[in-house]
Amino acid sequence: MAAMKPALSNLFWALAGAAIFGVVIFVVFHFQRRETPAEQLALKARKIELAGQIRHALASATEAEKSAVLAATEPGSRAFADQARTATARAESKRVALGKLLRTTGTSKQTEQLAQFSSVFAKFQQIDKELLDLAVKNTNIKAWALAFGPAARAMTEMDGALSRLVRQSASSTTASAQKTMLLAAGAQAAALRI
Repeated sequence: MAAMKPALSNLFWALAGAAIFGVVIFVVFHFQRRETPAEQLALKARKIELAGQIRHALASATEAEKSAVLAATEPGSRAFADQARTATARAESKRVALGKLLRTTGTSKQTEQLAQFSSVFAKFQQIDKELLDLAVKNTNIKAWALAFGPAARAMTEMDGALSRLVRQSASSTTASAQKTMLLAAGAQAAALRI
């Protein structure tokens, strides 16, 4: 009988431990905040909405960047660059909002995907800044204006002078005139390659 007493004592402690464990589990599940299906749906809709807003802001930023690069005037380029910067800032604010939402309600996979996007987005922002800085300087337009403005006029004047020289040298039969005519024709051909 004495051997049975420790077994009863152990059984009593085991049952008491199981009862306490059961009460703790009940309390945890009873007071745990459970989202209703409507709340879950609203959170999912908010995540999708933020992702869509990020996508829209990035598309707007990309279009404005292209327009900034292709703008015909410096003020136009600046206006489009400002639009691109505003759209990129809007995408950043939505990314931050989505990050806050995912920290409290997201899965680990969603959080990881946002981290990957954030890394790529940071690179995009760096390239975006460099591109817009160059677009605002209008280096394309200035180069085009130089090539087709003063440079084109200089090429036309040079071609006219060389053509007159070729005509004058063509009527002469001297070796010097022939050499001048060949050099002038060579200069004209080289100018066409520019």
